[in-house]
Amino acid sequence: MVTRARDRATLLSRIYTIALGFNALVLVAFIAGSMIFTGGQVAESETTKWEPVWYWPVFVVPPWLLILPAAVAAIVVVPMCILTPAAQAPRIIGALGVTGAAIASEVIFMLMFPADSGLFPLPEEGTYLGLHWIALALSVLCLPVLIVAIVVKGIAYERIRKTGAEFYD
Repeated sequence: MVTRARDRATLLSRIYTIALGFNALVLVAFIAGSMIFTGGQVAESETTKWEPVWYWPVFVVPPWLLILPAAVAAIVVVPMCILTPAAQAPRIIGALGVTGAAIASEVIFMLMFPADSGLFPLPEEGTYLGLHWIALALSVLCLPVLIVAIVVKGIAYERIRKTGAEFYD
């Protein structure tokens, strides 16, 4: 059983990384699958470059597939940042990178798979941003928490590093 705050922070950091890393990996899988199976057609507006095995999209990315992991990340980000010791501050910086990759993925999918109705209309008549924007909003909410934690923990991390104190994993 995980009893120490450091171990809980490590667990939460892994959950956070897996959750938002999943959203980024879905984009990688979509692009790779599109390049291989749809004749190089990654977006609907593109043309095929060679004979496709399947027609675009190689698979549809439903909004819930990105919303659920983003919700998990949004739930664990605050406890993860609070429990992470200053000596492990670089983990929070790594979480910032994963968050950025997930945000890029969510932006691409909300534009690539528009909805027939919604809150945010697109320039094309009768189309709206896909509900992937919910995952985007959840991921963006993690940014200020991570930034504050990086500043606070980063100052303490530098203090520990300069004194030559023993770091622990």
